[in-house]
Amino acid sequence: MGSFTIKENIERVSDKFKKNDLELCLMACIKKDRSFLYLQDSYKLSQSEQSEFDLSLEKLNASMPIAYILGNQPFFRSDFKVNSNVLIPRPETELIISETLNIGDKLHNEKNKIRVLDVGTGSGCIGLSIGKERPEWQITLSDISTKSTTVASENMRALDLSNCQILASNWFNAFDNHIFDVIVSNPPYIDQNSRLIDDGVLKFEPHEALFASQNGIGDIEVIIKTAQRVLKPGGFLIIENGYNQSRQVVNLLEEQDYGDIKVLMDYNKIARFTSSRKNNDG
Repeated sequence: MGSFTIKENIERVSDKFKKNDLELCLMACIKKDRSFLYLQDSYKLSQSEQSEFDLSLEKLNASMPIAYILGNQPFFRSDFKVNSNVLIPRPETELIISETLNIGDKLHNEKNKIRVLDVGTGSGCIGLSIGKERPEWQITLSDISTKSTTVASENMRALDLSNCQILASNWFNAFDNHIFDVIVSNPPYIDQNSRLIDDGVLKFEPHEALFASQNGIGDIEVIIKTAQRVLKPGGFLIIENGYNQSRQVVNLLEEQDYGDIKVLMDYNKIARFTSSRKNNDG
């Protein structure tokens, strides 16, 4: 098959795929911005560019998420490399960055140094975004998957961050007692029997980063029960949770004697995040 112009490429498959996805794939293949697509739509792709674009169409047709096709995903104020070893960062998770920065800033007024742990980091989007915004803080990122920590390390190097460190750990096993001021996490929280998962997510994103036991609350419960050991007295725990789990999360926090519990809404007014504070006696 020969090659086509930009306009022809979009028109021939516009009934099958989202226009934005097609444009993003074209921009990646020809290494031009969106304005070029509109101002130079008669540009004819080279054979190699056409082959790359056709391969992208095959992946789109298989329901592969556009972020995996392009190999990156914008999040907060940066672009992050992603592949099938890590979850694709979601826009609503950006709100956990703002909450962590607000809490950390208040603590920073009380202390000379702030140590933050992003546990279950995946691509590193949470911890690295915090590290970029607050270069004076010390940020540790951890994940049980070495494939994930490899991706996070690549993102750390791309962002040129010297205040972050990344290591492999099964939750808090690698850490000493009472060393972090803030722990933040977007853990697996989807019920293993859920039928509300998009086909592309189910087929391509890592299941170990999506699904948890006990109707999705299992990993959150482990974090809540074990985070106190590595939190400093008065330290904060900030967790992202599922759309229907907020009450359970609050109950678990209360059972473990956390205080200052606050539930935060996402962009869709869903109770998506819970922040709390370890008591000062621990």
